Amino acid sequence: MYIQGGSMNHREYTEYTADIPFPEGLGFSYAVMWLNISRLPLALISIGENYPAVVRIPPWVINRYGISVPVISMSAAAFAGKTDITDIILPPTVRSIPDGAFAGCTSLKNITIPRSVRRIGEGTFRDCRSLENAYYEGTLDEWKKLEIVYQKHEIDFGGLIPGTPVQSVTGQRLVNIPGNEALFSANIHLRCNLARTNSQPLFSIKAKGKDVTDAFTIV
Repeated sequence: MYIQGGSMNHREYTEYTADIPFPEGLGFSYAVMWLNISRLPLALISIGENYPAVVRIPPWVINRYGISVPVISMSAAAFAGKTDITDIILPPTVRSIPDGAFAGCTSLKNITIPRSVRRIGEGTFRDCRSLENAYYEGTLDEWKKLEIVYQKHEIDFGGLIPGTPVQSVTGQRLVNIPGNEALFSANIHLRCNLARTNSQPLFSIKAKGKDVTDAFTIV
């Protein structure tokens, strides 16, 4: 359901959360293994023990070499099972949301999804029964192109065909994958002011003109 209003629209929610401090005790690890290790982007792996109900993740952090680097990914263990979190505000540097990332976050009410996100994994919002609003940083067309895993293609094969390296296909079907129903039933608030400067991925690896960053992600 795409709405302009709701309890808070995108602009109101962004202004409301803009001054919320980043939690202390965040844990990070390398997100990719490539290039100069001192300048590698990081992945969020922990939000610590004393996290607030509203968790806002920074887009950039200072690494152990004293260099500011982007946070481009996260592990499922960072949020899963945190039953007292009500809001999660992801930074505009994150590229994907892993399988089961928010599973068991039973109090999660609001999630901010940057337009840089390309994929929302299997079972990401499993048991997020309180989810009401998803604040998406992109347009309606971009939202429709976002890969949200909720189905898989299954193929049944028959016996081997003599003289050929392949088997005959006896059946095909799409099977629903549970775990993202909460997102589909939430209100999706789209951003009206789409300044690209702060919303694009800030780190990428290219080979022969193709973005291959995801191939090097280790979290």
